[in-house]
Amino acid sequence: MRQHLLKIILFIIMFGIIVTLIPNNDAFANDQEDQQLDIVFYSSYNYQTLSQDKLNNINLDFYLPVYYENNKITYHIDSSYLALNDTIETISLRTNDGYENMDVYHVEIVKSPSIWKQKADFEITLNVTVDNLDIEQQYLGQVISSIPDDFLGGTIYTIIKYSQMFLDGSLKTLGLALTGTIAGFFLALILASMRLLNTTNQDNKYSALLKKGLNKIAGLYITVFRGTPMIVQASFFWYGFGLFGNPFYCGLFVVSINTAAYIAEIIRGGIQSIDKGQTEAAYALGMNHIQTMIYVIIPQAIKNAFPAIGNEFIVNIKDTAVLSVIGIFELFNQGRKITGMHYRQLEVYFIVAIIYLFLTYSVSTILKKVEIRMDLLPLEITSSN
Repeated sequence: MRQHLLKIILFIIMFGIIVTLIPNNDAFANDQEDQQLDIVFYSSYNYQTLSQDKLNNINLDFYLPVYYENNKITYHIDSSYLALNDTIETISLRTNDGYENMDVYHVEIVKSPSIWKQKADFEITLNVTVDNLDIEQQYLGQVISSIPDDFLGGTIYTIIKYSQMFLDGSLKTLGLALTGTIAGFFLALILASMRLLNTTNQDNKYSALLKKGLNKIAGLYITVFRGTPMIVQASFFWYGFGLFGNPFYCGLFVVSINTAAYIAEIIRGGIQSIDKGQTEAAYALGMNHIQTMIYVIIPQAIKNAFPAIGNEFIVNIKDTAVLSVIGIFELFNQGRKITGMHYRQLEVYFIVAIIYLFLTYSVSTILKKVEIRMDLLPLEITSSN
């Protein structure tokens, strides 16, 4: 037993000695990390420093430092789009103590990627000897194409480069318009019912007062929200109250309540267009007023009003552009954001207009097919805003 115990102890001691003799890989990795040099590149535009993000979007010439701690640096650029000038130049960098001169190499963009390719990868390899240690570092980046001067080239360039932004804006526009129209429709059903409340001889004092009050409230709501622009309503609820704490939800709320005011009048007209004999027949079958409205009158009124409700949806697709005033990046505001990058309004707003036209035409075509299936005649109304 003692012999086995002695062998175990000797094994543990030998294992510990072997482990201590093995190089520490983590320490070796840390040493390698310590060898990474803090080298800064400079843009030819006001000598701005190039972070990795900016290095991925190079569209101007830039400079590479010649020395690191008095050690000369050599560079190799793997790209047919960039050329390194070995002639040493001097640039003046602004510091907290004034200005400092720095020796640099000039890297020139010799050609730009095509508008179809948009970007071209490059790799810069740096070599320098520091304290008798040879260090090599790689930097990856991309040269981006510049927007062409002609209208057609600028339009194609903008579509390709910012396709994701246009798509996001279009989806947000459709989401606002569709959700706002649906929510406004259900609110409009309530408003239209309130507008059509009339007192009868069978009503007692309290029910007559309630009907008059609901009728006045609905009338006031419709007057206010039809009589003020959506852009004013959005600014009022967002900048005045910061509603929901999110501009998108606030904008959705504004579209819904604004749409409800218009659809309420559309539905009210649809209800009033139903022949009174329908109501009398329903009463004769033993239905009360609520049952008559739900099962007989409102379904027919909605069917008759469907073309105008569909048109309100199309109007909302266009009118959501005013929500850019509260910072929602729907289609129009995405276009404004893009123009701020290149100051080329004509191409951007041409694309935005085509997308709006495509959206409204597509929705209009779908609604017309639905109207044909429902055997309805299309009814056009003017813009709500």
